[in-house]
Parts: sequence; C-alpha cells; structure tokens
Amino acid sequence: VYKYLTERNWIPDIICGTSVGAINAAGIGSGLDAQALVRLWTTYNRRKMYRLNLIPFLSYFLSGRGLKPLLDTRLMQAMVFDHVDFDYLKNNRTKVVISTVNVLTSLPCFFDNSQIRLEHIMASGAMPVLFPWQYIDGVPHWDGGTMANIPLQPALDFGADEIIIVLLSPITHTPQSFPKNVQTALEMVFEQLLAGSYESALNSLGNEGRELPQLKYTTKYPSGKSHNSHPNIITLAPGKMLGFKSLLNFSVSQAKQLIDEGYKTASTHLKSFI
Repeated sequence: VYKYLTERNWIPDIICGTSVGAINAAGIGSGLDAQALVRLWTTYNRRKMYRLNLIPFLSYFLSGRGLKPLLDTRLMQAMVFDHVDFDYLKNNRTKVVISTVNVLTSLPCFFDNSQIRLEHIMASGAMPVLFPWQYIDGVPHWDGGTMANIPLQPALDFGADEIIIVLLSPITHTPQSFPKNVQTALEMVFEQLLAGSYESALNSLGNEGRELPQLKYTTKYPSGKSHNSHPNIITLAPGKMLGFKSLLNFSVSQAKQLIDEGYKTASTHLKSFI
C-alpha cells in the first residue's frame, strides 16, 4: 500500500502502527522508502527473525515456576536496530505513533517519535507467550495488537482528515464463509477479537474520547480550532483470512504475496480517494 501511495505522491502527516505495522511505521519515519521496505521483508526469513527456545519454555511451563517465551527474537531485534535510524525518526516532521499494552495495567499505550526506542518497537510486536515481553521504563509491555490492533485513535486526536487503514485481516471488512472446521472457527474468533478495537474506534467517532497521556498533543490545528467534521476513512484488507500459520510466517513467498496483494488492492480502491 505504501508503495502505491508514494507513486501517487501521497505523503502522510501521521503514521500509526501496531506489531509488524510498528516496524513499518518506524522504518518509514526513519527514512526508508518503499523499495527498502520490500527488500527488508523479502530478505529476512524466519531463520533470520527468531529461534526456538523450546526446552526452557517447556521447563518453566511444566513446573509452573515462571514464564519463559517460546521464541528468542534477538535476531529480529538486531534487524530492527540495523534498519531504523532513531535520530532521523526523532527529528522527522511526520508524526509516527506505535502502540503497546502495559502488561500490569492491561491498558493500551501509545508512543510517538520523541519517545520511540528499540524496546518500544519490539514490545509492539511481542506476541504474548510466543515472543519476549519488553521493559519500558521498568514496566513490562507486549503486543499492542491485543488491545489496539488498529491504532486509529491517535490519528483521530491528531486531526487527520483523510485516513487510510491497512489491515491484514478481512474480518469486519469483507464477509467470510461459514467456518468449515474447528481450526477455521478458532481463527475467525481470534481475528474477531483483534478487530474489536477497530470497530470500537469507528463507532466512537463524534464522541469525546479520553486523551492518551503518553502523547504530546501536537495536531494539524495548532491554533486551537476544533476539527468538527468527520475524517474521510477508507479501509484496505486482504480478501481472505491468513490463518494462525501466518503469525510466525516470515517466508519470502508470503511477504511477496502480501506486498503484491496490498499494491493491487490500493491501486483498485484508492484512485478516487487520493
């Protein structure tokens, strides 16, 4: 989608991302162009992202004496560190916001350019139990997708008047067929749970929302004038569910498939929008 937008010279004022979207948002905010992002996701396969940590995981799980993540993501951490220019990101005029969840309070947290460090990005994509949680100022955080899978609220608070939402699931966007078996039923329920925050944010448009205390409220309207009209929002999504197997699938083939589908979907649906 971003590749198509850059070809049309559509430059966002704010980019919000969660999980893998947080890596993309931080990458774009640190100066990576669309081709650089394509190279990143088609170069780093599973073996360059994480390693199985099975024996310690099972030891802790069976004994009940603690919690150890199943996967070691130090390779992914090195990849993010090598590709994200944090100084550039901090000084970029394009606002970047990523989300995490505070494990202790179970509240979503949002962080912008002035705050984002390596641990924030890793926390945003730290799938509970599978990936290591991250400590931010001494507090454990993990995957923002568990409570804010589509971080729409920061864009609304910023005053964005055109918003493009990019999903990795068609749930709530495109009707799906009835589940054929237990696995597809569980996958559908899982994606419905993740989509809940997105639907809630859309339904709350026009209502007063609580401020997000972690963010500095610099908006497009610095004079203090309110932006009363609803933003123009369009949602892009794949045609079918990716399923559980896609959660840890960093294969080149899936990356290329999603990149191609995203570009085609954007070119089909965004012509009249932008």
